[in-house]
Amino acid sequence: MRMRLLTGMVLVILFVMPFAHSGMASEQSDIRNNAIQLRLTIARFDLDLQKRIRDALQAAPDRVIHCKNGPDTLANCFAGPYRNLARPAVTLKSGSIDQDAASTPLNDVRTAEERYALYNERMNKTNDLLSRAGLPLYIPQRDLTPDIDDLRKRILTYMENRQTSDLRYEKFYLILGVLAVLAAIFGALYLLLRRFKG
Repeated sequence: MRMRLLTGMVLVILFVMPFAHSGMASEQSDIRNNAIQLRLTIARFDLDLQKRIRDALQAAPDRVIHCKNGPDTLANCFAGPYRNLARPAVTLKSGSIDQDAASTPLNDVRTAEERYALYNERMNKTNDLLSRAGLPLYIPQRDLTPDIDDLRKRILTYMENRQTSDLRYEKFYLILGVLAVLAAIFGALYLLLRRFKG
């Protein structure tokens, strides 16, 4: 009877453990997917910025503004000191996250934050140049801060749950070890008793 009880407890623990891990893996995958979506959204914002710059250059390429080194045309300014604004920023390569074994949800969000900061810097510089040229082609402000903050909160919750899960697993393995020892002891006693009775 005791052997059956011990065996049943071991089987229950072995059955429950994979489900606990699968839930954590699913949450990590969701966070990473949301971080990637943020990065793709920022890449789309940057493409829109490139379009606005092209529209500005078509509308008034010879408009003289105060550029970095003094008065110059808008076209020369974008082709010279501010040429990086007219070029697409580095965007997310397809499949790069899946191949990056060292990537973590926290690193994914940090990367999204860095790209968002870079986009805001490019947007502010572009708006400044367009305003100097008197062009009504301002880049609208896109606020992704709430989304990034929400993702950071989810990561903190995930990390707390992961820590709790790891402690739970340690307890599971400890209980499993104790039960295995008890099963071995009771099994040995059972065999000894049968041998003496037989």
